[in-house]
Amino acid sequence: MTIGDLIKNKDYDYVSYRLTLPDGDDTFAGCFSSKGGEIISLDGDIYDKDEEVLSYEEWTQPEDDIQNGLTIVVKGEWIRR
Repeated sequence: MTIGDLIKNKDYDYVSYRLTLPDGDDTFAGCFSSKGGEIISLDGDIYDKDEEVLSYEEWTQPEDDIQNGLTIVVKGEWIRR
């Protein structure tokens, strides 16, 4: 499944974009929202709808005006020296 697959039929107020780490954990790497299947960057970064999603979770956080939240984890690419 790709990011595009997840956002094509549902709009998200906030998407937390996370990368896997070499030790198996993941870390926050950016955020965006989506509307009509399109990514709207919230931090100025560029996100690829064709990127494969390893795991995801939908959530809400009404106290921050987030009715449709999504956390996605994608594979981090690390350069070894």
